[in-house]
Amino acid sequence: MFTFINTSDDLIYLNKELLQCPQVAIDTEFRRTTKDNMKLSLIQLNDSNEIYLVDCLLIKDPDKTFSFLSSNQVKKIFHSCKEDLEALNSWSNNEILNIYDTQTAHALLGGSFSISYKDLVKDKLGLYVSKEETRTNWLKRPLTEAQLNYAASDVYYLIDLYDLQIEEFSEAKKLEWLDEELNGSHLFSRETEFSRDRLFIISKKDEKEILYELDTIVKKISRKENINHTLFLSKQNQKALLNDTLLLGVDKSLDSITKWRKILIKKPYSDLLNNFEVF
Repeated sequence: MFTFINTSDDLIYLNKELLQCPQVAIDTEFRRTTKDNMKLSLIQLNDSNEIYLVDCLLIKDPDKTFSFLSSNQVKKIFHSCKEDLEALNSWSNNEILNIYDTQTAHALLGGSFSISYKDLVKDKLGLYVSKEETRTNWLKRPLTEAQLNYAASDVYYLIDLYDLQIEEFSEAKKLEWLDEELNGSHLFSRETEFSRDRLFIISKKDEKEILYELDTIVKKISRKENINHTLFLSKQNQKALLNDTLLLGVDKSLDSITKWRKILIKKPYSDLLNNFEVF
């Protein structure tokens, strides 16, 4: 069911193979003790033909032998990729490029913002994935057969999900949105400095009213475009957008969000603010 990779020589050979693949499904198993302390134990890979399990405890210094991660020619398919990317970078020192996340994609297609891999497989493929080893100790060696089979199952269906979602995105004409969301700029990546002088001053009453109306607009657009409203613009990000607007003005604040969001929200947001004389 899988090939076990536990030497640098095997990893070098595998890397050459993966560099030739159009897409590779990836998952990781790790132990995080603190926010900044992450120990990668295992990498699971599926290239459509075979599943590989890379033992990161036995291969301690991958150096540049895992360069496929930085290749723009290979699509890297994850589910809920944030911690996986941290773990991979901490072990390999490679920047991971050309990313696809089935969880984010599902939300862009109108589904739940935080659906699990297990539930997505069940919903889209009608199949059951066991999660019995979720809380296992991945740093203990040797790994059991149950652990290894569980790890392999986490990438077994990712490419199937990817293929189904790409069809849906193509039909919905949202492929550009997806690429920007996964590989472009991020919402409010800089921290707002609340102590700076503001261009606009509003009362707490007006702020509360604007945020209420903005949330209504976000939900209306989300229903029309069939996207998850939390992914589109969560209440936290709505507040960040308004704070940026008070500091920088409307146009500059909208530069903080991705292009597809800006296209959808610019006119209704500007119209909303025009109702308040301070803007």
